[in-house]
Amino acid sequence: MAERNKTRRVLSLMGVTALGLGAVMGAGTAAYAAPQDYGNIDPDRTGSLTVHKYLHQDGDVEGDISQAPAAGDFTDPVAGVVFTAYPLLESGTPIDLSVPENWNDLSDLAAGAACAAPAGYTLGAPITLPATDAQGAASIDLAVGVYQVCETSAPAIIVDRATPFILTVPMPHESGWVYDVHAYPKNGEGVVEKTVEPQQDTGLGAVIRFPVTVPVPTMQQTWTGFAIRDTLDDRLEPIAAADVEVTAGGAALDPSFYEVTVVGQQVTMNFTAAGIAWLNEGPNAHVGTAIKVVFAGTVVAVGDGAITNQAELWPNNPGFDPDGQPPVPSNEVQTYWGNLEVQKRSAGTTGSEGRLNGATFEVYNAADPYAEDCSAAVAAGDPVAVNGQTEFTSAGTGVVSIAGLFVSDSVNPAIDATQRCYVLKEIAAPSGYVLPADPFTSVAVLVGATTTSDNVEIVNTQQEVPPLPLTGANGQLILITAGAGALIVAVGLLLMKHRRRVVAGE
Repeated sequence: MAERNKTRRVLSLMGVTALGLGAVMGAGTAAYAAPQDYGNIDPDRTGSLTVHKYLHQDGDVEGDISQAPAAGDFTDPVAGVVFTAYPLLESGTPIDLSVPENWNDLSDLAAGAACAAPAGYTLGAPITLPATDAQGAASIDLAVGVYQVCETSAPAIIVDRATPFILTVPMPHESGWVYDVHAYPKNGEGVVEKTVEPQQDTGLGAVIRFPVTVPVPTMQQTWTGFAIRDTLDDRLEPIAAADVEVTAGGAALDPSFYEVTVVGQQVTMNFTAAGIAWLNEGPNAHVGTAIKVVFAGTVVAVGDGAITNQAELWPNNPGFDPDGQPPVPSNEVQTYWGNLEVQKRSAGTTGSEGRLNGATFEVYNAADPYAEDCSAAVAAGDPVAVNGQTEFTSAGTGVVSIAGLFVSDSVNPAIDATQRCYVLKEIAAPSGYVLPADPFTSVAVLVGATTTSDNVEIVNTQQEVPPLPLTGANGQLILITAGAGALIVAVGLLLMKHRRRVVAGE
């Protein structure tokens, strides 16, 4: 009788252990289904394991190892998770559950870290379950025996792998046996949200800022690493590590909790030992606290105009081992930029004639940058600086070329706009020409390369100068008339001189 009571207590402990690992524990109580069998174990019977995979739950419903959950018991099923069952071997032999003594040590068994076998045991050949379906469920038949079950792969968003657990087939339950076991291992989901701050400076050399927010996920395991990494596009020059902003819950995070490193285009905010200790304070004391890192880079080139950015969360992978816990990717964001070219020419010319070099311009943002028609754009604010330059002069073939102006991004209105209005102001005309009466010209900048044909041409008229002596038919008539007059005067003078001589008697 004493031996029977001891065995019953061991079986009870086994049930509690399995349920604690497999179910969502809460304040409420569950109504469990009856066992599938009573009495002696049938060693020839085939059992099964069904896993029901969900994110961590906030409710008070417990899973039942003897049956599947009812509709609505749990939320957020996780598809695509793979579990593997390993027969537990002692001295290279599967544990025979028909031998009473083999049950004695099972209540103290715990799976080793990273799915290692418990001390004194080894793992047999893996038995892989299918990936969980859209309801988070996967099943496989298992012979009577003892198994270690491990989560062996999961989607990248899963940062908290289920803790490995020990399974017996059958499982003790409600004074009977369950051969078709249901387990409820839970996951913590990593959420990485990336956005783009509204662009303040709109010329090449401006800084683009990419805030990345990660609410601290629920973690059953101990935190060993927490890092957020952003590899910037080659057209962005990362800002200094000291200028990267890090906050927790909207307040500056203790600088001793993290360090920021910049290696080439890769910028990493990595928690220090002090930061990991902070994460591990109490049972998930900081779950939901928003860790925010503002990555930033200076625009140094435009290229095709579309600059894409994506960040990663590296949970519990302090060595950034690609074969370990994979990173959780953020959503992608884009910023769009363009190059502006406008033709400058002399009034009344076309084609290759009359192209004017030496006209100097400033460029301004438009008061309504996303108007459907840029032709009525009005300048706003100060001149735009492009690589520190605010004046641009027509050169070569009379083209005013401005390399690098902001168009739009994938987050802020107007989302993914393909053009943006700007205004050019001519501040100095080429030598020999005058400024237009209205020095402002509205233009549209397109994503990528904006050619001269995409905008109106800007013309200058020549300076006025004193008129030169006229030539041609009218000029000849004036000269003839003037010559005839001079001849008449000369003849008159000659006759007057002759008369004087006659009067004088010469």
